[in-house]
Amino acid sequence: MNLKSFINNKYTLVGSIVFYLAGVYLTSRFATYLPCEGSPGILFPSAERWLSSPLSNHSVNSILILSGGILLLRINNLFSLIQKHTLLPFLFFLLLEVCSPSLSLLCNGNIMAVVLTTILFSFFSAYQQERAQPAFLMMGIISLCTLFCPEFAYYIPLFIIGFAQIRYFTLKSLLGAFIGFATPFWILIGIGIMPFSGLSALIPDFTFHIPETLPFNDPQFWTIVLTALLGLFSGTATLYTTFNEKRQTRAYNGFINLLSVYSAILLIIDYRNYTLYLPVLNMAVAMQAAFFFTNNTKKYGVVLFYLILTLYTGLFVWNLLPV
Repeated sequence: MNLKSFINNKYTLVGSIVFYLAGVYLTSRFATYLPCEGSPGILFPSAERWLSSPLSNHSVNSILILSGGILLLRINNLFSLIQKHTLLPFLFFLLLEVCSPSLSLLCNGNIMAVVLTTILFSFFSAYQQERAQPAFLMMGIISLCTLFCPEFAYYIPLFIIGFAQIRYFTLKSLLGAFIGFATPFWILIGIGIMPFSGLSALIPDFTFHIPETLPFNDPQFWTIVLTALLGLFSGTATLYTTFNEKRQTRAYNGFINLLSVYSAILLIIDYRNYTLYLPVLNMAVAMQAAFFFTNNTKKYGVVLFYLILTLYTGLFVWNLLPV
């Protein structure tokens, strides 16, 4: 099939949903995997403990991931990151998610990916602004999310760096970010719901160690490697493709590249909690890959596109095989 037929075809949307839901069902029936074990939040348990019923867990998570894919499409339509109307961000996000069995269940990482995608609307809208409200809103949302997942706070430095990239790095934005992040804690501590000592949960607790042998027999390992390589390749190609685009478009895509690299680094140094950062990496790589293939529909792009689909499909099937 011609690559252009994937880019803007209603069957791509329907086919992606059917493939994802079928993949979740097959994963729940046949795949062997370790469930996510998120660290407890400051006030609430991690998302892995919210739903006890496997059916409701898979259902809510599927709705969350489908919503995240739609948000990626909406971001592209509003801010023209790819400069073309395309359905590939949706296709790639669902493909990357379904190939990781642990992500078929509701977890902090999937919520983090969707929340950060939502924050991007406010982040991109703040381009060249001098108002403090966008920074206050973004950091306030992150602060609230640390109540069930402290690792949300790890992405604050990235967004502060991103303020400079989108020409939003001002005294107002920094004060807005600080006040936005501090306000929920100030209220909760002030009314006695949360002890001040609870803030210690925000201190990073990485247990980085180099394993003696890499898990070459684990399909999840190769899924992460393939996703990282796809992001590196697509992100590098994006830099060259957007070189002649307007500064605003370069800034948006540059931040997506930063988000991809930053998430990959967090995944490496905190690999035991890889399910926290992999969905965010999947989201960023989905946008990077969609940008590359939407703008490269010639023969080599078509061959590479189908090669990527084949590799991920093979990894998905590998996950279903008995151990």
